[in-house]
Amino acid sequence: MSTGTKAIVVLTALSVEYLAVTGQLTNLKREDHPTGMIFERGELPGTSWEIYVAEAGEGNQAAAVLTERAIAWLNPRAVFFTGIAGGRKRDVVLGDVVVATQVWGYQGGKQGVDGFKGRPRTWETSFELQQAARYAGRGGWVECTSPMADTPPRMHFKPILAGEIVLDSPQSTFEGYLDSHYNGAAAIEMEGAGFASAAHLAGTVPFLVVRGISDKADGTKQATDATGTQETAARHAAAATMAVIAALPEPVALQDADAKSKPGHARKDGHDTGTADVPLASADSQKQINRAERGGVVYAVQNGSQTINSGPEAGDQ
Repeated sequence: MSTGTKAIVVLTALSVEYLAVTGQLTNLKREDHPTGMIFERGELPGTSWEIYVAEAGEGNQAAAVLTERAIAWLNPRAVFFTGIAGGRKRDVVLGDVVVATQVWGYQGGKQGVDGFKGRPRTWETSFELQQAARYAGRGGWVECTSPMADTPPRMHFKPILAGEIVLDSPQSTFEGYLDSHYNGAAAIEMEGAGFASAAHLAGTVPFLVVRGISDKADGTKQATDATGTQETAARHAAAATMAVIAALPEPVALQDADAKSKPGHARKDGHDTGTADVPLASADSQKQINRAERGGVVYAVQNGSQTINSGPEAGDQ
């Protein structure tokens, strides 16, 4: 994980989702990936994060490819996929936000003479970002939304389904299959599996899927979409995503700079030597050394291993 970077990536599938995210940012500037992928880089007021936003298009394959490109190019602190989805639980109403604790890719399986047997794939989203979302959910994120009813939207922490099928019927054979085998899922969408797979393979970047509920996947999608539910759900998802980002600790480089200007105990990422006013090495450097001089002894952390150097010249090593 690169904790020194200020970059965070937010991907969307649709224009309505993209506009909802960029509407939360200031000082937007265009940034072009070498392959032609276009980002807009903006600032989240009240934070030092630089948010890179891109519209990936629909489907898991596009989401996977563009997620991999964004991670390789920007080495971000975290990646998010934000947008709308169909709701699958009675207590998850239109306008609510589902923060995915797991992403279930439901389309894998085996078709035999005795029927279809599911072989799903599952990705657990990053615990750190889940915790930041739970913290944000107890705050004032609702103030940045436009509730579509008298009651404000709620934030739910549940698994979501991701596949290439638009579900809009409560009585289809497919709905029965999902209800029997994936009853715990609170939402269904089309990009989360590709996004989660690419982020998982990257190995070091925290990732999270945030979805606003725009329909109930029950045959009323066309009618509800016509009332503006997609725009409302996209705004709610964008506001929740920005609240999660705002709840993350500041980049390590900025923490270090702040520690230099303030006397007292220095807070470090990962390890704390208990020293004050000690310059900290960049988290992205090949060699990291935290020094604590006590009677000619220098404690050094280099490439993950701890060594102890002592002697008259220890302070210079």
